[in-house]
Amino acid sequence: MRKIIFYISLGISIILLIHIIKILITDLNLLTEYGFGYLAGKILLLIVFTFIMYITRKHLVKYKSEQ
Repeated sequence: MRKIIFYISLGISIILLIHIIKILITDLNLLTEYGFGYLAGKILLLIVFTFIMYITRKHLVKYKSEQ
């Protein structure tokens, strides 16, 4: 179940990142107040889904044996 959530979050994060970059490159000078709110919402969603990815990632912890 965690893998499914991780990969869904990864896909959504990549799509959001591409959309944000597209807005910043092509439409930054055309944004109105509502456009900046839309961009801020997209950035907030990207942060949320990246945080979900961070929580559901596979933990690889290496312990050094004490000698």
